[in-house]
Amino acid sequence: MEFRSRWVLVTGASSGLGREIARHLARDHGANLIIAARRRSRLEELARELEQEAKVQVVTVQADLSREDDVERLFREATDGREVYAVILNAGITCFGEHHALAWEDISRMLSLNVTSTVRLVSLFVPHLLETRQSGGVLLVSSLAGVVPVPYQAAYSGTKGFLINFGRCLWHELRADDVSVTTFVPGGISTELLDIHGLSKHFGHKNPMVMPADACARLAVRALQRRRYMYVPGLLNRASLLLADLLPRRLSTTVIGAEYRKALATARGDG
Repeated sequence: MEFRSRWVLVTGASSGLGREIARHLARDHGANLIIAARRRSRLEELARELEQEAKVQVVTVQADLSREDDVERLFREATDGREVYAVILNAGITCFGEHHALAWEDISRMLSLNVTSTVRLVSLFVPHLLETRQSGGVLLVSSLAGVVPVPYQAAYSGTKGFLINFGRCLWHELRADDVSVTTFVPGGISTELLDIHGLSKHFGHKNPMVMPADACARLAVRALQRRRYMYVPGLLNRASLLLADLLPRRLSTTVIGAEYRKALATARGDG
């Protein structure tokens, strides 16, 4: 794929992986961007940065993608007078703790953002990609938690597993139509989400299993550019996935669950 001077949508672009993907696309590929997230001030700050440094066009769309009306509005604003070439669906959140103890409002919002908005945006943008005949593509950001169950992030793990199967099916359905669908499956990423949920207290931003956001972003863009079917970034992540496949699933879930139980205790101040 060739991104230069073409329009690329990046959701969840106000921080973390989404922000670094936007920076990489603008600085290294010369892409024009439509960046979407809830926090308007951060979007506008990023837009100014990239317009000045990379000399690209940047459109900001303030939207809460857990809300159906904002999802619909994002599509309308993104395609208003533009042909979108690539769609990077990165927006997502997690809920950390024993599932039964989590607030339903938090779980419901996560399901709406991680799953419902992604499915709806695919339903909206794929016809656009087909109609504009640019040989464009879609990148779905999943997680290793979608391959290997992660206790204490049970519903989150389920949403990411959904995205993996959804992406694989879309790849098959669209492979004859010259629109690629890539499912990106990172492990831990050094972002503010680690701090928000207290996970950084246990795993740490310098943990070798936690990838810097800028490095992860480069690999995400490269996977989309090369139209990969599914891509797991990082040798340690791929090795962990292989090991998990070799172990009985019950054992691997028990091992991971024990580690996340420690992380939960540390986050609560009990560890």
